[in-house]
Amino acid sequence: MTSSPIHAPLVGIGFGPAGIALAVALSDDHEFAGAEPHSLGLHDAVFLERAEDSAWQPGMILPGTDIQHHFLRDFSTPRFPSSRFGFVQYLHAKGRLYPFTLKSGYVSRSEWSDYCLWVAEQVRADVRYRTEVTALEPVVEGADLVAVDVVARALDDGTERRLRTTRLVLSTGHQPVIPEQFRGALGPRVFHSSQFSAMWSRLDRPRRVAVLGGGQNAGEILLHLHATTDVDLVSIVRNSGIRTFDLGHFSNQAYWPQETDYFYALPGPARRTVFEEQHGTNYAAVDGDVSHGLYQAWYEGEVTGRQRLTMLKRTVVRSVVDLGDQVRLELQDRHTGESCALTVDAVIIGTGYAEEPFPAVLEPMREHVAVDEDGLPEISRDFELRLSGNSPVQLYLNGMSERRHGIANATSFSVMALRAGQISVAARAKDASPELTTLR
Repeated sequence: MTSSPIHAPLVGIGFGPAGIALAVALSDDHEFAGAEPHSLGLHDAVFLERAEDSAWQPGMILPGTDIQHHFLRDFSTPRFPSSRFGFVQYLHAKGRLYPFTLKSGYVSRSEWSDYCLWVAEQVRADVRYRTEVTALEPVVEGADLVAVDVVARALDDGTERRLRTTRLVLSTGHQPVIPEQFRGALGPRVFHSSQFSAMWSRLDRPRRVAVLGGGQNAGEILLHLHATTDVDLVSIVRNSGIRTFDLGHFSNQAYWPQETDYFYALPGPARRTVFEEQHGTNYAAVDGDVSHGLYQAWYEGEVTGRQRLTMLKRTVVRSVVDLGDQVRLELQDRHTGESCALTVDAVIIGTGYAEEPFPAVLEPMREHVAVDEDGLPEISRDFELRLSGNSPVQLYLNGMSERRHGIANATSFSVMALRAGQISVAARAKDASPELTTLR
C-alpha cells in the first residue's frame, strides 16, 4: 500500500548530470543571482534517483578514456561563472588547480565523474538515492489536471511513498538502445555497454567476444579489452567502417546556445534536415585517438600474424541464439546478402542511447499532454510540455528534447547549465497551488 500524498513544490526525476545542473541553478539563483526570497528554491525540491549515487557513466570509467567537451562547459560556468559549483572551483577544492594546468587534452572520465559526485554533494539537495519511480498518476478535478502524484519505491526496503506536486522535471536522459533481436537474449553473456564494468567482471575467462556498434563506447571497450586481456575481439558495424566524429570548428558551433534558438524556430522538415547534418558531431563515431588506437591494434595483428581484432563492416545481426555457455550470432552482409555464423563467449551491445519520442514514464499523462502533427509532445522554448486544458501543472523535459531544441539539448554538457537556468526561471514564473508546502 502507498501512503497518502506528501506535498512537494517541485519533484525532479533523475539526479544525474541534468538533475544536478537544475539543483545548481536553483541554488545559484537564490544564493547569488538575487531571486525573490519567497520564490521557488532548492529547499522546495525533492530529487528521486534510482542509482546509488550520481557517478557519471560508471560502467564506462575505463583507464585512458576522456570526455568529449571542454571542461568550462560544466554545471554552472556558461550560465554563472561566479558559481561555486564550476569545474575550476572543484579543482581548487581538490588541490589540483596547478597540476591540472600542466596537462593537455580533455578531462578523463574518472575525474569528470568525481567532479559530478563532488557537485552532487556540495549542492546539498534533497536527493533520495536508490529510489525508483514506479508511476506518475494525474490528479484531476473535473476535466482539468491539477497536480501529479509521483509514486516512488525505495529499492533497499521496498517502502513506497507518494509525492504530490504541480512542478515536475524529468531528467532521466536517453535510454540504452537494445536492437530487437537481442532483447530476448539479455543476460550475463549479452549486455549493453552501460553495464560493461559490472558485467565484464562476472564473466569466466571469455576467449572470444563480439562488440556491436561503431560509437565511442564500443570503440573504447575494444581498445580497453585489447590492451588488458588476451581475448579475441570481433567488431561488428553496419556501415563501411568505424568513423571519426565530425570535429570541425564550424560544424561544432551546433553546441553553442544561439543554435538552440535557431533550431527551435525552424519548421519540422528543416529541423530534421539540420539534425541529420549535425548527427556526426556526436553519434555513431569515435574520436581520433580511439580510431588511431584501433587501427594500430589491428595493424599490429597483421604484422605479427596473431590477429586479435577482427573488424566486420557492413554487417548486421539477423538472430541471436543462447547456447548456455556461449552465444551464436547469425550475421549477414547488408549489401551482398552473404551470411555466416559467429560463436562467441559474450556480446557487448555498444549501440548507444536514444531519446524516447514520448517518455514512457509520462504514458499515464498522455491524454493531458498536447501533441504536434507527428503525435509527439509539444515543448515550449523553455522546455515545458504544453498541457491540454487549464492546468497549473508544469512538466519539463531536462535534456530530453533534442528533436525539438537541437543536438546540444541531449546528453551533451554544452548547454546543460544554461538549460537548467531557463527551467529554473520558468518554474518560478508561475505560482504553485497554495496548498502545496515543502516536503520535510
